[in-house]
Amino acid sequence: MIKKLAAIVIFIFTILPLAKAQTSLDKVVAIVGNEAILESDIDLLYRDMQIQGKLENPEGENPRCQILKIFRDQKLLVAQAKLDSLGQSDDNIQNSVDMEIARLVAHLGKERFEAYFKKPIELYREESIEFMKEQSFAQSMQATIVQKIKVTPNEVGKYFKTLTLTNIPDQYIIYEIALKPDSEKAILDVKEKLLGLRRRILDGEKFQTLAALYSEHESAIRGGEIGLMPMDGIVTPIRSALINMRVGQVSKIIESEYGFHLLQLLEKQDETALINFRQILLKPKYSLEDQEAGFVRLDSIVKKIEADSLTFEEAALAYSENEKTRAGSGLIVNINESGEISTSFYKDELNPDEARALEYLGPGEISRPYASTDVRSGKLFYKVIMLKEFIPTHPVNLKDDFGYISERCKRVKQNEAIEAWVSKKAETEYIRISEKYKECPFVQAAWLF
Repeated sequence: MIKKLAAIVIFIFTILPLAKAQTSLDKVVAIVGNEAILESDIDLLYRDMQIQGKLENPEGENPRCQILKIFRDQKLLVAQAKLDSLGQSDDNIQNSVDMEIARLVAHLGKERFEAYFKKPIELYREESIEFMKEQSFAQSMQATIVQKIKVTPNEVGKYFKTLTLTNIPDQYIIYEIALKPDSEKAILDVKEKLLGLRRRILDGEKFQTLAALYSEHESAIRGGEIGLMPMDGIVTPIRSALINMRVGQVSKIIESEYGFHLLQLLEKQDETALINFRQILLKPKYSLEDQEAGFVRLDSIVKKIEADSLTFEEAALAYSENEKTRAGSGLIVNINESGEISTSFYKDELNPDEARALEYLGPGEISRPYASTDVRSGKLFYKVIMLKEFIPTHPVNLKDDFGYISERCKRVKQNEAIEAWVSKKAETEYIRISEKYKECPFVQAAWLF
């Protein structure tokens, strides 16, 4: 059987898009509403899950039945989401796909990219967008189904008694003092380069050509174009500049947390608060001398802590320049891909820079200064961290691990709610499934063709 997943319909596909071998030999094995499920869909996900080790095949079980059910459930969720106008905007999906393609092309190069995926970039892009649209519809519908689900302490206690998990892995609670690089030369260099690019644009060169050549943003592959997106989703300095610009206008240099930008406004929809623009992003390049200066500043702060003139938390509040952690006295918060927040990290959740710095630290000890790049913004900081607390691998227990157990209990309850919704939806939706799958436990005789 397929190993227990986090939700009844979870998108474990690692190949984007979900390649459909739509040839004359491809076979439709199911129809859900207006959507077909192909034999190649089943085969591809089967192989992918085998590679990932997410597939088991005990005697008497047919893994393809469970894969078909995943597709059926997904199609049911998508159908309702479309009726309810859920899901991300097309522009946001296109932006996400374009950023991922830019990352892959930067890593592989265009020729290796197309050889690896066996298709031109534009075809890959089109298929990826369609795949992501369907994924977005289904995920949005799942979120709607489970949004009001909560668990009580009594439910958590009952669930704990059913747990077969024996151990919780090592966990780390970490505080940081982070300083921004302080180099006037690096900033002047990047501003001079942007001023030169701005002059070239005003003299007649195309913004998109220079963005493709020089921008350090993922949008460089599209000539710097971001695509229509909500105004409130743009960082404040860029949003403030765009509000006062005319279509076609090129901005002066704008500084944000990501670096320094030139902007060109392409479209502004006041009635929908959507905007489209191009940008060229450049980031300062700091030298070893800049790093050394940052490390010296951090050493002086650590000496104050070691002299007991202030605690690490007080020093973080007073000196740290990372706005995301300073307000919490330096506490690094763990936000996972599902948006769940925790104050502790498992080892495989740590930024590699933090993982290396923690390697030889005990509780209460402070690391040596090191350089670290924020995985979300790409911003460089010079840091020291303190291991506030180390929670070693231990048998799970209700007192110490209530939050962990509660979250698992909530996910089980969410899965049950989605399963119930899908079963009810299947009673009214048009479903036809190939006779080949008649032995699958969920398949009704009335659905067969």
